Amino acid sequence: MSADRPDSGVDLIADILADLLDLESEQVTADTPLTAIDGWDSVNALRVLVYLERSSGASVDYERFTAATTVADLAALVAPVPANEGPVR
Repeated sequence: MSADRPDSGVDLIADILADLLDLESEQVTADTPLTAIDGWDSVNALRVLVYLERSSGASVDYERFTAATTVADLAALVAPVPANEGPVR
């Protein structure tokens, strides 16, 4: 993961995209639209979903995943939820 990025969720997504789509993780920022990423299509989106679930160890809500439009949106899907808050729906 990139040491110069404060948001580990964004780092995780950037690393997954880099691994699966042969990108440099530095090309991906929190504000990067998913549709602007080379190779982002429905097949690769599903690959990212599976990889994301394996990497985070958590199930990712498919509806929220498909509604995501930026890297930050995907990072929010795997962000830890504080103990005093329930999952965001």
